[in-house]
Amino acid sequence: MEQDSDILQARDFAGQLIRQVLMDLDGVLLDGEAPAPRALPLLAAAAAAGSTRGGALILLARAAWSAHGPLASGQDDDPGAFAAVQDHEVGEALAQLGAESASRLPALLQAASALEHYVAATEPGASPPQQTMALAIHRLYQGLRDDDEGLGGRGLVELRALVVHLDATACMLDHGDITAAPLRVIRPDRFHDYFLRFTSLAQTQGAAGEERAVAALSRDGRIEALIIADAPHPIVAAAQQVHQAVAGDATTKDHALARIRALLVFLAALRRQPRTTIGDAVADPTVHLSLVIAAATAPLRLGGEFSFAALAQVARYNLSLLRGVPGAAQRAH
Repeated sequence: MEQDSDILQARDFAGQLIRQVLMDLDGVLLDGEAPAPRALPLLAAAAAAGSTRGGALILLARAAWSAHGPLASGQDDDPGAFAAVQDHEVGEALAQLGAESASRLPALLQAASALEHYVAATEPGASPPQQTMALAIHRLYQGLRDDDEGLGGRGLVELRALVVHLDATACMLDHGDITAAPLRVIRPDRFHDYFLRFTSLAQTQGAAGEERAVAALSRDGRIEALIIADAPHPIVAAAQQVHQAVAGDATTKDHALARIRALLVFLAALRRQPRTTIGDAVADPTVHLSLVIAAATAPLRLGGEFSFAALAQVARYNLSLLRGVPGAAQRAH
């Protein structure tokens, strides 16, 4: 990616950035339940159709446009706040990509607003996604300019992850009950610990001689007992102990357990019907880890289960990081 962002006009800068970030996500984003060979045409078509998925492209365009000013002026410190971007400016950026027509722009702006409201509900007090992405873009280009691989790599990974997450959320919002409350996201490292603690406790609760046997429980998702009405007491006891261990208020505790339950249901279904889109979560610990980390943040509604596409897309991106694809941190930038 060119480093002389101050030479480019904001519209051109935004178009170039979007193309290159989406090129990095070729084969990661899903079209239905299959990997899309090219991400840009997929999202451009969604935007042209006025779907919620096009709203993620709106937020990315806004972030790129708003980050251009501080970068062009050579501002070194994190800007913190970025100038507002006009709707017609976003439309200009998307038009360069073949992703927008004037008749679809109102629907896309509404989709972007729906995404912002959903994300705000999942992360109370967090910055809006547009600002978070703009900060990531600023770090990326500042790192490129200063030859700081750590800063630039951090910005790039954050930006890709946010795009993957927003797109997965948009896909989920395009289907199902839009009135159901979203679950909060959990910090991935903490969720990983909660999940391991739950599975460990559920396997050992019966060792002291309880009257009822414990169903086999392992990382491959053999946990059907958890999801039936008359769950064995050791499973309930494990859930209660993890509930107490979760950091945060009562809602966060409840939502962490709901995510654990939904992940176990997902793993059980994956064990019954393996999916090449994700890989073998039983035989490959890296695939399993990618799913656990994804379950911490992937979009999920209260009382619902993970959408296959939403969880699989986030997990596929995690898997690319865990496997350390050669050159991934610098590709196309």
